[in-house]
Amino acid sequence: MKKITSGLVISALISVSAMALTVPANHIVDASWLKSHMGDKSLVVVDVRKKGYKKEHIKGAVAWKSRDFRQGRYYSKVTKKAIPGYVASPLTFKRTMKKSGVNNDSAIVFYSGGTASKDFRDAALADFTSEYYGFPNVAILDGGFAGWKKAGGAVDSVRPKVKKGDFSFKGRKFNQTIMATGEDVDEAVWTGNAQTLDSNGKGKHWDGTAKDPRRLHEGHLKGAVALSTKKLAVKKDGVYYLGDKAFVSAKFKDAGLDTSKPIISYCNTGHLAAGTWFAGKYVLGMGDKSRMYSGSMADYTRWPKRRLVKGDK
Repeated sequence: MKKITSGLVISALISVSAMALTVPANHIVDASWLKSHMGDKSLVVVDVRKKGYKKEHIKGAVAWKSRDFRQGRYYSKVTKKAIPGYVASPLTFKRTMKKSGVNNDSAIVFYSGGTASKDFRDAALADFTSEYYGFPNVAILDGGFAGWKKAGGAVDSVRPKVKKGDFSFKGRKFNQTIMATGEDVDEAVWTGNAQTLDSNGKGKHWDGTAKDPRRLHEGHLKGAVALSTKKLAVKKDGVYYLGDKAFVSAKFKDAGLDTSKPIISYCNTGHLAAGTWFAGKYVLGMGDKSRMYSGSMADYTRWPKRRLVKGDK
């Protein structure tokens, strides 16, 4: 009798696992996909916009603030502040997931505004943090909230009642392959084993004329290539969508990047860099050859004797 019971339990577990919702391999969903899965109990939709949630959001969506998935670390004696931009601590991330109703078998779709060319970076950063902490069943909504409304998706102004999720780290492994450290950046600069991509693009940070209090000095990494995250989106009927593979590939190539070789994306605090990281890994299919420097220049400039280059010289 025990053997039969055990067999039934195993069969049930396999059935549940087989029925669990899985996001597309490229971690991108459109409004049609999301509409077709809104009734799935394993789906959690997360709004990562900086503002607007209280007024209107995708029906049933929960909200994440920046502090829910990114935090400052490594207090600086020079700035008297923590270096901003790192992925949130494991404790913070676990609390965020559980209060959002995320279970171990859930699928998450993150969405940003979709009203600006660089909006998708917010959803991409939430995706990055989730993947880093061993939760890869996540995707971003192409076109964000604006695209959802354009497609006639249901919206609401009521905050949903959420049952606490059972998310845990047990059995998970942190994904170190997507994260570049300061030491990795040193290696890239001095050996050329990886390309470095400045996601700010060419501007005051690149020229060294900006005055960002989060950085101890301005400029860019020696040998870096400039490609602004906002150049990777395409505007259609007032909504910004991620460009397709051909479009993004052309942007990378025009900037001087070889997508057959490793690329480390960075910016000021690892925010814009999430966009180029995501585009490289998923739109271009680079996989683990695309990495992001989470602390970016706010972290790198605190290191002794780390010099930056100013302008195109």
